[in-house]
Amino acid sequence: MTELRDDVSAAEEPSPGPPTSEERLLRAATTLFSDKGFEATRTRDISTMAGMSPSAMYVHFPSKEDLLFQLVRRSNERALELVLNAVAPFTDPIDRVRALVREFSIMHARNFRRARIAQYESRHLAPDHREVVAATRLQIRVAAIREVQNGIDQGVFLIPDPRVAVLAIMSLAVDICRWYSPDGEFTPEELGDINADLVLRILHAPGY
Repeated sequence: MTELRDDVSAAEEPSPGPPTSEERLLRAATTLFSDKGFEATRTRDISTMAGMSPSAMYVHFPSKEDLLFQLVRRSNERALELVLNAVAPFTDPIDRVRALVREFSIMHARNFRRARIAQYESRHLAPDHREVVAATRLQIRVAAIREVQNGIDQGVFLIPDPRVAVLAIMSLAVDICRWYSPDGEFTPEELGDINADLVLRILHAPGY
């Protein structure tokens, strides 16, 4: 049987004590959806990996699609919370963008399985669930644009359009989950610093 793995960061710490049945199902789905893909994963596979009966999943989730939605929704909500919290301690536009890019990149490395599902398996969501996820993703994008625009307004970032920079921010960070391995060459923190420097160069920030 495939080993049950979970990529839980400080922002995604499990509840104290043994995992609940719902948490066990979410962890099993995280491993299976990430490794095999949504379509190739059977509900029986999820229940079995969670150490539960084949019908146990339906006690907590009405369908496999709903389980996927819960994973994707939570990942995006945590990403939005992280972006907002990352910039909060800083006032300087460079420091704020650096913190945003660094933490966003670290999240996609530490939680590469959940991020991979959110990015590559969300196409299987029902239309109403896709709308919920799209609304949260838009909030993340707007928050990032706001930070870059603030730097442009203050004459710190020498680019005409913040949307281009935000595409770079999102692409650099999100792509990490596609190839990242804990046994790879870089730690999540190193990747965060690398991406932050790259984005600040794109923005033509002073000293970059």
